[in-house]
Amino acid sequence: MPKNIQTKVRLFIQKLLLRRKGVVIDNNCTFSGVNFTGKAKVEPYCRLTGDPVITIGNNFYMNAGCHIQGEIIIGNDVQIGPKTVIWGRDHGIKKGELIRKQPRVKKPIKIGNDVWIGANSTILKGVCIGNGAVIGAGSVVTRDIPENAIAVGNPAKVIKHRE
Repeated sequence: MPKNIQTKVRLFIQKLLLRRKGVVIDNNCTFSGVNFTGKAKVEPYCRLTGDPVITIGNNFYMNAGCHIQGEIIIGNDVQIGPKTVIWGRDHGIKKGELIRKQPRVKKPIKIGNDVWIGANSTILKGVCIGNGAVIGAGSVVTRDIPENAIAVGNPAKVIKHRE
């Protein structure tokens, strides 16, 4: 059997088994190294790559065109808007050495329970987003966000807290 047919069959079987657990992954998505602990819905054109693993809680929703890579822990009842990037690594930037030859710098990302991340946001390595936080659309999160905070901008800053 040709390799691409084997891959399609393997992916079909994985999606079928996940659907029995309540995980629905739409077409044109790729995923590897992902542990779904409950129900989830992943819209089309998303890419999830665990490095080493992405752990996703119950009642998870990811809109179209998102890209998640790294060691990431996502809590329960998390919603992620379209075209969001959650990236747990980047390149080294030491002077005198080509950036492409430098080792990658990896740090885990933790997203708490009941978090809403708006469209086109970027969450960078090493960040912890507290329970109940809201990240405004287009934000770039470079630092930890406390519980129940509403953070917006580039870099994301807390502007108020949920009441």
